[in-house]
Amino acid sequence: MRKIFIVLSCGNSFSKRAYRALTDCSYDHVSVSFNENLSVMYSFAKHHLDVPLVGGFVAEYPSRYIAEGGDIPVKIFGYEVSEEEYMRVRDVIRRMTTHPQIYSYNVIDKAASVIGGKFELRRCYTDLSFVCRLLRLGNIRSIKELNFVLDPWLIYDGTLNEAAVSVDERHGAEFFKKTKPAKAFSKAALYPLKLLGRKVYEMI
Repeated sequence: MRKIFIVLSCGNSFSKRAYRALTDCSYDHVSVSFNENLSVMYSFAKHHLDVPLVGGFVAEYPSRYIAEGGDIPVKIFGYEVSEEEYMRVRDVIRRMTTHPQIYSYNVIDKAASVIGGKFELRRCYTDLSFVCRLLRLGNIRSIKELNFVLDPWLIYDGTLNEAAVSVDERHGAEFFKKTKPAKAFSKAALYPLKLLGRKVYEMI
C-alpha cells in the first residue's frame, strides 16, 4: 500500500473566514500531496494573491498560506491506496501540471455548496470536488463531511509551520506577483460570467 496525503487547511483571508462561518466547519480548503512534509501540494484555487475568484489547477507551496497572515491550522490524512491507484493519481497530476491552462476553478460551485447547491462544468473543479474525484471518494459536498470520512487516516493535527519541511517564499513566486487594481477587478468581475457562458454552451 502507498499513502497519498490529503490536507485540510484553515486560511487567514476574510473570504475564507466567511466560508468557514457559513459552513460551520473549521477548515476551508483541501489539497493533496505525495509527501508528508508538504513540500508541494496540489489543488484548485486562485492563481494570484490579489486577484480573487480567478483560478484553476495549482501547485501550492507552504509559503502561499503563511504569506496570507501567518501560520495556519492544518490536518493531514495519510490516505492508503494500492500501488496501481497511486500511480494513476500521479499520472493525473502529471497531466494537469503539463496542461494547467485547460482547467478552471469552479468558484460558482464553491459558493453554491454553501447552500447545498451544485454548478458542474467539464474540467472545472473546486478544491473539494478535485480531491474527491481524484481519489474516488464519492460525492462528498462539504469539507466538514470529508473531515469526518477521512478521520481513520488522520496522522497530524497542528500547524503548517510544524508540518512543512520548509517555508521558502521563493517557491510559488508567481502567486505573489502584483496585479494592477483595475485589472484585478476586471478579471474577478468577468470570471463568473465566463463560467456561466460555458455552462450555457454545454447545455446547447
